[in-house]
Amino acid sequence: MMAFENTSKRTPQEFIAPVDPKKRKVQFSNSIGLVTLQSEEMKDEVFSTAMYARFVKSALDDLDKNDPTQISIIANQVALPTKNSERIDDKNFNVLLDILSSNINRIESSRGTFLIQSIINFEKWWELPPQTLSKYIYFIKILCSSIPKWWQDVSMILVSCFILPIEQTVCHHDMLKYFLRMIPSSMGFIDTYLAKFFPNKNDTQKKLVNYTSNLLKLRGYCSELGFQIWSLLIERTISIDVELQNELDELDDDELENADLEEDEDAEDEDLEDDDDSDEDNDNEGAKSGLTDINQSDDEDMDVIEGMDGAEEYNVELTQGIKELSTKLDAILTLVSSHVEEQVTPESLENGDGVGVFNILTTLFKTHVLPTYYTRSIQYIMFHISQQQLELMDSFLVTLIDISFAANEAAEKKIKSLQYLGSYIARAKKLSRTQIIFVASYLTSWLNRYVIEREEEVDQRGGMERFKHFYAAFQALCYIFCFRHGIFRDTDGNWECELDKFFQRMVISKFNPLKFCNENVMLMFARIAQQESVAYCFSIIENNNNERLRGIIGKADSDRKESSVQANTASSSWSLATRQQFIDLQSYFPFDPLFLKNYKVLMKEYYIEWSEASGEYESDGSDD
Repeated sequence: MMAFENTSKRTPQEFIAPVDPKKRKVQFSNSIGLVTLQSEEMKDEVFSTAMYARFVKSALDDLDKNDPTQISIIANQVALPTKNSERIDDKNFNVLLDILSSNINRIESSRGTFLIQSIINFEKWWELPPQTLSKYIYFIKILCSSIPKWWQDVSMILVSCFILPIEQTVCHHDMLKYFLRMIPSSMGFIDTYLAKFFPNKNDTQKKLVNYTSNLLKLRGYCSELGFQIWSLLIERTISIDVELQNELDELDDDELENADLEEDEDAEDEDLEDDDDSDEDNDNEGAKSGLTDINQSDDEDMDVIEGMDGAEEYNVELTQGIKELSTKLDAILTLVSSHVEEQVTPESLENGDGVGVFNILTTLFKTHVLPTYYTRSIQYIMFHISQQQLELMDSFLVTLIDISFAANEAAEKKIKSLQYLGSYIARAKKLSRTQIIFVASYLTSWLNRYVIEREEEVDQRGGMERFKHFYAAFQALCYIFCFRHGIFRDTDGNWECELDKFFQRMVISKFNPLKFCNENVMLMFARIAQQESVAYCFSIIENNNNERLRGIIGKADSDRKESSVQANTASSSWSLATRQQFIDLQSYFPFDPLFLKNYKVLMKEYYIEWSEASGEYESDGSDD
């Protein structure tokens, strides 16, 4: 019995005489004996509860007299951890909560602060028995309604518990929902808590996924925090995505220096090991198409990981950091995109809710995703959500076109947007033919005007980097053509947008795009264009290569000569550093194949593999 029970004495009548178990066994049946024992236990329980209630009331009376001694004893018992046998038991906690709920004003002073803090910080309160849990939640509601300043502390604790599985935070969300409606102004500090308690990217996958799940649930009943929640999720996911890319880049630079980065030409014919039979599930898949040259080595076991259909794959050496980061990113993106798919339905678009989610994600794409260089996976959120409805694809395409050709946008951002536009049109499976033809028509019109208006500038002073916007647009169109050439003929067999005349005009222009665009894309375009009788490019490519070779051989002599001829030819030159920077930028294809195991499965029905589009065309980059 607890120490405070010794402060009162029971009368002789209150004591129950001990029962001889042997004697009871002879005189009574088992059932009667059990009833007697239960009755005795109930009496003891009622007595103990009554004693504790008197003690709590006595402690409150003392607190009114500025004596917090007994309240402190209670607070200390409440504050003990779950495993401590001295912690307050459920029955006494019920009594305490009932009395305090009816006497909130008596613990409002600073002397009652420790008791309140002990209760709101009660360890694993959500695991209390149903009756006690109900009393606990009722007390919290009474407390925060009567003394609103405590809601800030309570809400912070509730949000900090978002690392728990969603099935364990039902009560947390019930209380948040209740008070967000009662105290709308509290959204301000709750917003800061959401960011404060978001697990670090190096924290466990379980905590990251749980926190994400709870944020999405909060967004479901508090639309006012929707933008902040989506913004937070996008920012933290980008952080993991970029960190993973840095890890992969380090492998390229350090560990793969002497590795054979060429893909096995016979990889498509081999029986690849099933992903489910290996722990190396987070390897990267790359482009066997030759359009994306992202080949990396594998773990010491050199496991080859399949693409979505086995056609596009590449190897990556899995360090522990890469394994962990890719697994986390996979889980988070799969969760987020699955949630988004549920939010953007024909019904939700009709009532406006789905449009709201789409608009928020579009805004965050423009402000967070697009400006971040070389993310691998985060952009697939927009790739996925936009393909839920035809109107959403229209909206996303218009967004990309607007950025790509906006007069007030920086050149780098316009180039990046064109890369997204070309990659999206090439890879998005749900796009209609009308949408694809529209984008191609827009690009051809812009490129035609550009050549007419600025071709004469090529002969003037200045490097070819002046025209990188042109090269980005032309490369985007060529990339689209490589994937979609099969739909660019009308019913009479004629080329839409007069692509045959257009491409022939472009490749012989003074801009010489076959020289300054991505080499792999230009080689594949040249092969397909020749096969389809659209344009003949290999002689120009060969001349470009010869010029480049002559330039390297004659560099030593040219360095010693300065003449007006060299000054004039400077217009067609491009400094090595500037050209390399542009080449790096032009080599980025935002919707290259995913390497995240579960996420790529989710994207499969929305994604066009190179093997589906390439037909009989080779992918080794040769011009034979």
